[in-house]
Amino acid sequence: MFLLLLLGAVPSPAQDLTPFFVQAGCADAAGRLRPGTLPFEPGCDRKLPLAAGQPLPYRKHDWPAAYEAAAWPHGYQASDSLLGRLRGRPAALQSFDFADATRAFARLDPGDGGQAVILGPGGAWVALTEDGSGGRQWFQGPRCGRPALRGEPDPGWLLALPPLQEGWQQRVVRLGISAAPEACPAALGPSLTRWRLLRLELPWREAGGAPQRVPAEALLSEHYGGASLAAADHLERFWFVRDLGLVRWERWETPARSRALRVAAMAELLTTSGRCPPMAGAEPPAPGWQAVDCRLWTNIRRAGAEAPLSGLGWR
Repeated sequence: MFLLLLLGAVPSPAQDLTPFFVQAGCADAAGRLRPGTLPFEPGCDRKLPLAAGQPLPYRKHDWPAAYEAAAWPHGYQASDSLLGRLRGRPAALQSFDFADATRAFARLDPGDGGQAVILGPGGAWVALTEDGSGGRQWFQGPRCGRPALRGEPDPGWLLALPPLQEGWQQRVVRLGISAAPEACPAALGPSLTRWRLLRLELPWREAGGAPQRVPAEALLSEHYGGASLAAADHLERFWFVRDLGLVRWERWETPARSRALRVAAMAELLTTSGRCPPMAGAEPPAPGWQAVDCRLWTNIRRAGAEAPLSGLGWR
């Protein structure tokens, strides 16, 4: 025990976090997925995690702005949370799949990407992200470039550690970004990460339909740009809902320390768009903080019996 305390790595009880990070489908008595059926609907008694590469019974799209809902009923981006592997390890592959005048859903186009979340007894960690602005980025921790010791946490962007509970848990992690999984960043920076479970009424809609609410259990994870809330200049917040995976992302800035320009204007534009209606957990982390960006991937597109849906195929 003394050695473990020196390493700062007391083992946590085993807990499978997969249901929060991977969306599920509904299976019939023969184990076949039922197209178009959602995991929170009545009659979904047998749930199966959806895997990368298989036909999907539904896809999760973001909510369009209210003034563009008629023109873009499926929103601007789809995001599937599918079970896969990254460098030989179980991972949740959470895609960012855009459609616009030149891009199409379910086709890998410039600007598409996603994030890969390593899942295991040591918790959930983002190891890889890719988007149109930063490209492909690998997140590295203090053990980068050397073999792991028994009991050490995974490298990367921490999301949550077991066992999960309703009160806030937190840890300050040190991480940096590299261009390849074998490369190490020149320096590591501190980030306060905190997470908790919460129950909420989740806003959702069918593509082009009226908003609805459904009871849900979520894992809320917050990643701060600094070692403490008082020192941080920004925050990224994620909701991972049981059987739906990643459903919401928010970016917050604090004007007193933010390096972003036009914080108030971005906050006003987000509020008036209606893209992210209020829900539990979406409160400011402290007075003065402002939400400047958000996506809510609960704009559901159902597959038909003869028309299964395909995911992005990103990794």
